[in-house]
This record gives sequence, structure tokens and C-alpha cells, in this order.
Amino acid sequence: MLETPGPLISATRELSLPLGARDTAALVELLRAWEIPEGREQAVHDVARASLDQVKASTEYDDARALLTIVAFLTALAGAVFNRFSSSYELPSWHQVTGNWAFLWPALTYAMFGAYAVIVAVSAYVIFGAMKPTVFAERPRHRRRAADFLSFHAQLLDTHPRVWGESLIELTGHRHSSGDRLTAQYAKQYILETYIVAEKIALKLRKAAPAVRWLQLSMLFLAGFILSYGATLIFLAPAVQ
Repeated sequence: MLETPGPLISATRELSLPLGARDTAALVELLRAWEIPEGREQAVHDVARASLDQVKASTEYDDARALLTIVAFLTALAGAVFNRFSSSYELPSWHQVTGNWAFLWPALTYAMFGAYAVIVAVSAYVIFGAMKPTVFAERPRHRRRAADFLSFHAQLLDTHPRVWGESLIELTGHRHSSGDRLTAQYAKQYILETYIVAEKIALKLRKAAPAVRWLQLSMLFLAGFILSYGATLIFLAPAVQ
């Protein structure tokens, strides 16, 4: 009987370690040897497909694209405000700051916006790296069996088209075979793909987690930029154009 895999997220570890080629191969061998009881093919197929759909749907709120959209809007707004600020106040020199403490406010405003821009840029770079497509290549193309990758898109494209088609014909062409072999095979593929997709999501979250914390920190610098801008308007008159 197929054993339920361990959870991807445990109480002692934030995210699981990534699967290796040997781990995935072990799951493939386990599913290959598993004989779904006759008459239960459709039930297993439907449950496995439901699990796969649930995992794929989780990417709709797990990825950081919505967060990047919000940050992009705030950055554009802050950039417009900074452009207005820089046209009214030049970056003061050290002698100006030491001679008149009021020049500390525009210097602080420049520093706050610069820190915000750098943190956002680095965070976006990390998040884009986490969101980029990844493909697991575990075996050379000529050594793969099409029946092992009937549905998983990344591995399906590494299977020769004719071999993949012959596998479908073979699974549906045995008139005297017992049970629905095609449905059973797809059920196994859905189980395999569910685990691999879930593991990819875990990897993405682990890579993006630090960047999300940095973006949270950047909001404090953005708030500091706004406050120091306001203090500059209060304590220092704009430069004469």
C-alpha cells in the first residue's frame, strides 16, 4: 500500500529540505510497484487529481507577485515625491550639516530614500530568483520510460513524443487486462506530480522568505523618508532656484 509522505512543513523546521534525484526516484519506484485494487482506479484518480489541483491553487497566494505589485506602486509614488524633494533641496555637505543642524533633515531624507531603494532592489532580485521556473532533470532522456511521466509537464517534454503516444496505446489496448490501467497510471502520476509541485512551492517560499522580511523592513525606511521630508519642510526653507 502507498504510504503517505511526511509533511513538507513540520513544527521543528520552517520548510523541508529539497528533494534530491534519489528521493524522487524512490517515489517513482514505489508508485510503479503499487497495484491499485481493481475497481478503485477512478476513486484514487479523483482523489489524487483533487490533491494536485489544491497544490497548484496554493501558488495563487503563496507567490510574491502581489507583494511586488504593491511595493512597485509605493516605490513609484516615493520616487515621484523624491524627485520633487531633490529639486527643492540639494544634498547638503558635511560642513553645512555641522554648521547648521537644520541641514541634518535633508541629509536624513536622502539617506532614508537611498536605503529604501537599495533594500527594495535587492529584495526584488531575490524574489524574482525564487519565482523563476525550475525543472528537475534526474535521468537522461533516452533512459526514461514514458509511463513514468505521462502527466508531469517538466518531465513529459523530456520524453520522446512517439514513445509517450505508444505508452497511451499500450495502456488502453489490452482488451483482456483487468481494471482500468490508464486511469490507474494517471492516478499515480497525479500523486507524483502533487508531491513534486508542493516541494517546488516549499523551495520558492524558503528562498523568498528573507526578501519578504527585507521588504517589511523597507517600509520603515519609507516611513522615515516621509517623516524626515516633513521635518525638512518645517525647519529648512527650500533652496532658491
